Amino acid sequence: MVQHQECATETLLETQSPAHRPAPTVAKFHFGSFDQFAEAMAGWDFDWRQLDRGALEASLLGVATPDASVRGFAFNRRFFQRGSSPPGMLTFGLIGGSVGNLDWCRGLVPSDDLLVFSTGGEYESVSQPRFNGHTLSFSDEHLDRIAADLELSVNFDAYRRGGFALQIGAAAATNLRHHLNRLERVVGDGPDDHSAERLRRGLESEIPERLVRLLADDPTTTSFRIDGFRVKAVQKARDYIEAHAELVPSMHDLCRVAGVSRRTLNYAFRELIGVPPKQYHQATRLDGVRKELHRMGPSATIADIANTWGFWHLGQFAADYRRQFGELPSDTLRRSGTA
Repeated sequence: MVQHQECATETLLETQSPAHRPAPTVAKFHFGSFDQFAEAMAGWDFDWRQLDRGALEASLLGVATPDASVRGFAFNRRFFQRGSSPPGMLTFGLIGGSVGNLDWCRGLVPSDDLLVFSTGGEYESVSQPRFNGHTLSFSDEHLDRIAADLELSVNFDAYRRGGFALQIGAAAATNLRHHLNRLERVVGDGPDDHSAERLRRGLESEIPERLVRLLADDPTTTSFRIDGFRVKAVQKARDYIEAHAELVPSMHDLCRVAGVSRRTLNYAFRELIGVPPKQYHQATRLDGVRKELHRMGPSATIADIANTWGFWHLGQFAADYRRQFGELPSDTLRRSGTA
């Protein structure tokens, strides 16, 4: 039996599965709220921030067993991403072939590179609008078994520190995407007597085997290509914004902390983050309000939370919030009360 979830409903798909092995779990979601997206990504710890303005449209399709998990995702907004992957698993990422370069752990990597997440550590990234791709997570024991079956030697410890990318080449990336998409098509075809075993074979054999073969070839680590001076300036300004977000620091303050001119800081933010410092600052404050509304639920007072984050003109705050997220603060609060 494959367990299948879509939005808030759950449908059990009747299939044949060996009694002694748990069936793959399939989850299909469509979201209008990042909070819902984060909750559906079981095992991940997210602190993402929407940087551009507009309602979120996101989708997630996940297939998982205790030893393996593949998630396909897509969302239409630009995000500053910070978080950590599931503990106890080696996790990799492959973005869509049409996405282009990705700002990954303070470096630019092309879409055909394989992203490596830190085991138990944090990652940072900035994704562009219409971002899509897959994450692949496998237990240490499962990868060890795959490597032994293939009689290949892979130093998996070298990948646990994460925060880098591997140059696997366009052909290998396309081949891996093909198998990931084929796994999703099995879900889309609907349940039959063999779907559970087809999903298990793809998830626990075909995909990790291709991954292990790629790692056994000892691919080259991507050389990041971002000006270190600009990276440091943006990081200093971002740290200051996050430490003083409710105080609404001026551009003069940010330039002083970053040690660069207004023009340089604006250019660096647009290059690395995709939005100017002022918009990043407002996105940080609005995101803080949104997270508190979601966390506190019906007990929250919108005005008090807005004031805490430096919003004193409530009419303008509500308009800014709606422009950023496509809904009013009261809508967020109402939904959190029924989550």
